[in-house]
Amino acid sequence: MGFISNITGTLSDSINSTLNDQYLETFRTDSLGQDILVKRAVRMNTFGHNQGNSEIISAGSKIIVPEGTYALMIDNGKVVDSVTTPGTYTWENSSSGSILSGGVKSAVGDVFDRFRFAGEITKSQRIYYVNGLEIMNQTCNEFIHAPYPDPFYGNLYFKFRIMFSFRIVDPVRFFKKTGKDTRVSDFMGSPSSPKIPFYEVQDHMEEALNLCAVRDKMPFPKLISNKSKLKEAVNEVVSKIWYEQRGMVVESIALTDFTLDEASRKRVEQFDSAKILGDDPGALSALVALGITDAMNAAASNSAGGMTGFAGIGMAAPASCPFCGMPLPLQIPLEFCPACNADIRSYNL
Repeated sequence: MGFISNITGTLSDSINSTLNDQYLETFRTDSLGQDILVKRAVRMNTFGHNQGNSEIISAGSKIIVPEGTYALMIDNGKVVDSVTTPGTYTWENSSSGSILSGGVKSAVGDVFDRFRFAGEITKSQRIYYVNGLEIMNQTCNEFIHAPYPDPFYGNLYFKFRIMFSFRIVDPVRFFKKTGKDTRVSDFMGSPSSPKIPFYEVQDHMEEALNLCAVRDKMPFPKLISNKSKLKEAVNEVVSKIWYEQRGMVVESIALTDFTLDEASRKRVEQFDSAKILGDDPGALSALVALGITDAMNAAASNSAGGMTGFAGIGMAAPASCPFCGMPLPLQIPLEFCPACNADIRSYNL
């Protein structure tokens, strides 16, 4: 009798457990905002609430997907469907049917499955929402030091920080990488303690900068302002890791706290000065006249006599570069030729 009683009790528990999971449900989420990347869906039902296990979603239940959000249907640990367009959807391919939606055969099968496992459920069904918004203001306190083979100024060296935004474009790939509720800070870290995905962007910046300089021929002033080209270069070098492994892309990027080292800054200033003088003969004449006027004033006050003071006029720099022949401005001793970047300091008179 005891064995029969146990069977009766287990069968009764299995039937009650299955019936408790028969109510159709509605799932939704508010916007995931800038803090949450993955969140498990929760039931909205107030009346006729499903009294059964939270791991069971009856066939016919509704899933509401808001703007800027993806939805994934997980049945027995496998992603069986995904939604990337906002709207209301019906859970149809559930391995657990519902009497209320006409799935009597599947529901009766669930009773016997649970009976064989002493009334316990043998399935797991979940809905997860994945953030489809642009996640802004990812930054780090550390500076990046990088060379830049500038097509006009030559090799420059500068340091900067990066600030970028990213977007999840393949929610299935991203979920397979995380597999659980995930916050932005869990995934990217913080400005004082970045995590691997952030460092992957940071570590590939030198490669991206080389593409901008060598392939796209961008002088560094345009690099700072032309964020679209920089974003393309960054995505090109990190796409294999970010998209293929995680379904993510860099949405925008900017260089912040940008500074040139001292040698690079002097080279840029010299090049810009020489270019202005070379392009505008009037500016060159004015500069020469200003230099002569300054020399005359200095000569007038020279205690050794005026002629001694005039001895050096016009002798501040060679007339042209001894290497490439480019005319050089007088009265401005240059360290490097603006045209060929040769060292001409030993030729200054």
